[in-house]
Amino acid sequence: MRRAIVHIGMPRTGSTAFQEVLARLRPRLAAAGICYPNLAPPGAPGSDDVNHYRLGQALDRRRGAAERREALARLDAILAATPADTVLLSYEDFSVQRPFWRVPEILFDLFARRGFALEAALVVKPQAEQLASAYALRAQVVAEGRTFRGFLRSEGGSRRYDYADRLEPWRRAAAGRVTALPYRDRRSDAPLLARLVDGLGLGERLAPLLGPADLAYRTNRSSGPVAVEASRRLYRLGVHRQVTGHRRLLGHVLDDWAWARGLDAERFRGDAPEGLARVAARYAAGNARFAAACWGQSWDAVIAAAPAAPPNELATGPIAPETEAAVEALVRAAAARAAFRSPPAWRRRTAHILEECRERLGEAVGYPVWRVP
Repeated sequence: MRRAIVHIGMPRTGSTAFQEVLARLRPRLAAAGICYPNLAPPGAPGSDDVNHYRLGQALDRRRGAAERREALARLDAILAATPADTVLLSYEDFSVQRPFWRVPEILFDLFARRGFALEAALVVKPQAEQLASAYALRAQVVAEGRTFRGFLRSEGGSRRYDYADRLEPWRRAAAGRVTALPYRDRRSDAPLLARLVDGLGLGERLAPLLGPADLAYRTNRSSGPVAVEASRRLYRLGVHRQVTGHRRLLGHVLDDWAWARGLDAERFRGDAPEGLARVAARYAAGNARFAAACWGQSWDAVIAAAPAAPPNELATGPIAPETEAAVEALVRAAAARAAFRSPPAWRRRTAHILEECRERLGEAVGYPVWRVP
């Protein structure tokens, strides 16, 4: 049978760079026998064809039934028409969807009808880093008012970060055909994209298409401590509730402002040693199962952690006067950009209650909180 490779994540492990490179190569992939389908509906923005988030959101019911039928029909039509022997889908939230939506099974059936065998691929890094990335991402969409320690108290035990658990439905649907790669590999210093392409068995086909710039390409840079602290304060002020359009646009203002002034050269690192120790203990057994199943080795023999560095979170203080001045200037600039008007105290209290309800709903249904309707 032909191959249908579904790259399921994890989030914040180079997924966007992989997707953007594949999208740029799309016109040349057919000659290599590979199809990276454009599933965006007619008239959709050009950015919608980079990854397959519309299909993913339709399958986990964040979009309506009609859009779900249309997305599956578009994929089915492409599968019926393509001469390629390998189809690639990529959407990093496939890995965190709840099993009761049966997304792997739906895709297995669709691919099998067209003569494709389902495979799954994912990239993982230590949960402490994954959680720090998740927190920084929430800051980039102005969706977090807690300290990193507070975030870990509610999120650090989530099954979303149990990689063995996340992979299991895909492993069953794919009959064990899984490619798992570490974000940083003790066994290789090759770029992640090169390791991913080779791990999928596509190196010989894609090597002639991938230049040095493609292999070194990185995007979606993580926020640093100044932007994260400014975002946290904006959230607590309620600025995010007055933003027109996607809140990520306000996050871009924070990052761009900080980077343009030579700030935030380092990514955010939270100050919660006890919480991170609990996280490491919580997922140790699952990591051991995952590593044994995917690599036949121990987790520590394959996974390389980020270089050791002290926390740089500003919320836990004290903050140097010049840094405090930079954070406050950034808060004022972003609030002015959003044309923010401070609401009455009673409305702020009500809004905080609603935000807490949304967070609990997000945990209940398995969506990131900023994607809960």
